[in-house]
Amino acid sequence: MKIRLAAALRADRQELVLAFAQEGGTPSAGAGLQTAVAAAKATGDLKTAFRATSLFHPHGRSVPRRLGFVGLGKARDIDAERLRRAAAVAQACAEEIGVSAFVLVVDGEALAKVDAAAAGAAIAEGLILGAYKYSPPRQEKPKERKGQDAQVVFLGKDQKAFAQGFRLGGIGADATVFARDLENQPSNICHPTAMAAASRRLAGNGIKVKVLEAKDLQKLGMGALLGVAQGSAAPPKFLVLEHRVPGAKGNVCVIGKGLTFDTGGISIKPAAKMDEMRYDMCGAGAVLGLFAAIKHGGLAGSKPRHNIIGLIAATENMPGGKAQKPGDVVTAMDGRTIEVLNTDAEGRLVLADAICYGKKFYQPKQIVDLATLTGAVVVALGHEVAGLLGNDDKLADALIAAGKQADEPLWRLPLWDVHKEQMKSKFADLANINGSHHGNGATAGAAFLSYFVGDTPWAHLDIAGTAWGGVSKDYYKSGASGTAVRTLLHWVRSL
Repeated sequence: MKIRLAAALRADRQELVLAFAQEGGTPSAGAGLQTAVAAAKATGDLKTAFRATSLFHPHGRSVPRRLGFVGLGKARDIDAERLRRAAAVAQACAEEIGVSAFVLVVDGEALAKVDAAAAGAAIAEGLILGAYKYSPPRQEKPKERKGQDAQVVFLGKDQKAFAQGFRLGGIGADATVFARDLENQPSNICHPTAMAAASRRLAGNGIKVKVLEAKDLQKLGMGALLGVAQGSAAPPKFLVLEHRVPGAKGNVCVIGKGLTFDTGGISIKPAAKMDEMRYDMCGAGAVLGLFAAIKHGGLAGSKPRHNIIGLIAATENMPGGKAQKPGDVVTAMDGRTIEVLNTDAEGRLVLADAICYGKKFYQPKQIVDLATLTGAVVVALGHEVAGLLGNDDKLADALIAAGKQADEPLWRLPLWDVHKEQMKSKFADLANINGSHHGNGATAGAAFLSYFVGDTPWAHLDIAGTAWGGVSKDYYKSGASGTAVRTLLHWVRSL
């Protein structure tokens, strides 16, 4: 999807001009189209309900072939999310009509109480994310899609803020698309080696990338990660991405779970919907999406004081003669021993070694990990909210605030000492699951990770619900959502 801002509208050269319409008001598509807008409203067919569309064919000179409107509903209900969805509806309308390019006119009055920068970002995100469609491998070549070129004209006072938001929103949305494409691919295409190749493509523009092989992981003593990987013929990879800031006061580590496929191992999952385990690398997808945004200027206008380090443990979790078994004991990079009571609780094992690596080589001021870790968080929160657990109120609050900016809500769950006690083992330092009688499965995963984090300020985002399967909302239809890319971008911009 190609989007750009234009200073003025040449309506007579356009196949389709769209504008927002709020309930009880007169929409604006610019001074040159006042007569056409008035005529459309006079018909009584101009719809203003949220997401409703209406299309007219004006007559006369200096008018477009088609003039359309997307409803925003009542002014008091307009927020960034509503603008984002309305922009996606506009793109879908243009594609359905069959025009290659269209103009979206945004009147400053239509923004209601949304500031210009947030509105610009939301509209750019809605256009790009709404246009996204995964292209699966098929013999027949895909047909050329319509509605993939949008020109946006802003009729408001704060042009500079709108333009800045529009640019940054576009970067974040493109990065989310980058993540979605990786996450939607089947595991025989997006395997650990392919993820390593994707990370290497992000090198440049201030980003350095390093890929560690199995032999490197053995030297480092990453027994938890290697234990998960040993059942697969696909070699594991450990990805390290660095964005260094001149005069930085330290490092922050963003860590992603990169299980490109998870059968559950010997503790094998049910066959139904096992194909969805291609999405078990969406934590890694979010980290790669963040670095895609950074590479293309996503930090412009901000002055982060910390280096941003991305760490991804990429592997498959497969059954087989070499696979680890329930009851096996592995040793993590920090020397801590782990009893593997359930091989399907593998995400926390690979994250444990990634956290150890980050602490040893970067001494981070903060750690954030993202993982499709537990089905329990879906039971607790569904598909519209991600779970957040951690040991630092300030970090948790900053992430929750970033999630609000991105309209990717986070809900904090408790993590207490009693939960950590549940993770102790009779046969090793820790067990990778707690007892079934305890419940609190989402909390248990975070409680396990807390031992490796220690006193470092840390937050764990369990995105098992939000990574896929959510309700369609115009800029997300189905498949991988690319969740948390934009949240992370907002967060690192605030560092």
